Amino acid sequence: MGVKLENNIKTVITAGGLGTRLMTLTKEIPKEMLPVYSIDRKKNLYVKPLIEQIFHQSFSLGIRNYAIIVGKQKRTIEDHFTPDNFSYNGNKSKRKINSELKKFYDRISKSTIHWINQLGSNGFGHAVLMAETFVGNDSFIVQAGDMLILSKKNHPLKKIINSKLENKYDGIILVQKVKDPRQYGVASIIKENGEYIVKKVVEKPKKPDGNMAMIPIYKFNPSIFEMLKQINYEKKELQLTDGIQKLIKKGGKVKAIILDKSDIVLDVGTPYSFYEAQNISMKYLKNNKNSF
Repeated sequence: MGVKLENNIKTVITAGGLGTRLMTLTKEIPKEMLPVYSIDRKKNLYVKPLIEQIFHQSFSLGIRNYAIIVGKQKRTIEDHFTPDNFSYNGNKSKRKINSELKKFYDRISKSTIHWINQLGSNGFGHAVLMAETFVGNDSFIVQAGDMLILSKKNHPLKKIINSKLENKYDGIILVQKVKDPRQYGVASIIKENGEYIVKKVVEKPKKPDGNMAMIPIYKFNPSIFEMLKQINYEKKELQLTDGIQKLIKKGGKVKAIILDKSDIVLDVGTPYSFYEAQNISMKYLKNNKNSF
């Protein structure tokens, strides 16, 4: 799954939300640390935090430079990403677990991870804005820490990594057809010269213009930061969707990549989606060898 790095592209993973829809579980446990199933190449089954799975997936695709945006519950996530001397020297089953931990710690040691504190729950857009210093003048990836995509084919994250912004695009978004898009950011897209161009985005519209829901993995030029800074959000959360829409209004060009029908989105943001994520990940792994 490895890819040629684009100047060691930077990735921002947001994990600062309070997870209020999963209370009381998330009172002390970040939703990004909630478990999903995983297998190794020998099809041994494991339970891992979702954000660890996101890290493994990104690492397997060549990413080595990360900023993780954390909030009130930051210690749990930071501790999990801190290698220690934890070791199993017992039976074969325990040695397998030790091997998985070693792989995780080896990958951490080969990566650069910046921890950025997000004070308060000010929205996804605000979390992205916190990474401005880390990003600098480079293009970068944004990924929500409570969502993971399983893919049988060319992984959508790989598509985004390989898509060049250059002077043609200011951003790239992922979209997926859904039955009820009202709980998502919705993108209106048209096809131009074989590519899908985003004409408008709206966060959780009551009357959606189409059924293309935005999936929270993106690629941007640093121009997105200036757009976010221009939004007055004193009485509400700063949404990344609003920044993208302002970018489009100011003449910026945003491309959409549509997920394949076989791509599966695991989301742990609500009790129902968390239940579905566990069940779907187990069923998927029984039929597919998907290890990172």
